[in-house]
Amino acid sequence: MADAGTPPSTPPPATPPPKKGMSTGAKVAIGCGIALIVAIVVVIIAVAAGGMFVSKKASEFAGGLEAQQQSSETIRELEREHSFAPPRDGVVSGDRAERFFDVTDDAWERMEDWIEEMEERGQRIESRGGQAGLGDAMAGLQGFGRSRVALSEALDDRDMPVSEYLWTGMALARAYEALDRPAQQSGIPPENLEIAAENRGRLAEITEGDGDSNSRAVVLAIAWTLASAEGIMHSIPGIDTLMR
Repeated sequence: MADAGTPPSTPPPATPPPKKGMSTGAKVAIGCGIALIVAIVVVIIAVAAGGMFVSKKASEFAGGLEAQQQSSETIRELEREHSFAPPRDGVVSGDRAERFFDVTDDAWERMEDWIEEMEERGQRIESRGGQAGLGDAMAGLQGFGRSRVALSEALDDRDMPVSEYLWTGMALARAYEALDRPAQQSGIPPENLEIAAENRGRLAEITEGDGDSNSRAVVLAIAWTLASAEGIMHSIPGIDTLMR
């Protein structure tokens, strides 16, 4: 029994549970936002006006059917000629990381104007109570097509298949998320942490974008749509682990 004259000891404050960071998948979703808006608008117009109308209009777009078909073929050809298998140790080489950043920057430069235009259109649509016009849908379809072409061309210029691009992006994003944790506890290869630290600003824009759809995060999202459309996503070894 404690002495009556001794004040009771104060138990130490409970340690708050560690904050859960936003997963890589959630961060990619930020970049997907504007693409999803465009896709939804296109679907609405396609349903209302009929797929035939969209098909006829597609030939008028700079990112139209022929360019889309060429983009798909480029993606498939890159996978055939430069087949990618993630390294067993999970290390992103300096050369691979640099190619990833080069592709991202190149593709972003080609699609930035469209992204800005879509963001402005989105604000106008919101101010009209969410009512999108025919011009909004057509501009969205055109721009979305152009962005896919822009990324496929950037990948082709550097002989980088989209599977390698996505794996590298996810691996570096995971390393970036672990920078503020003890290296020994992260389970991330030290080489990846070093690259992430050296490119902290670039990775912040790609993985976070400060919540802004007008960022390079969109490039990673477009790559996601390309890989999904071509049935490549599920064939990328280790991608599920990187997305956790």
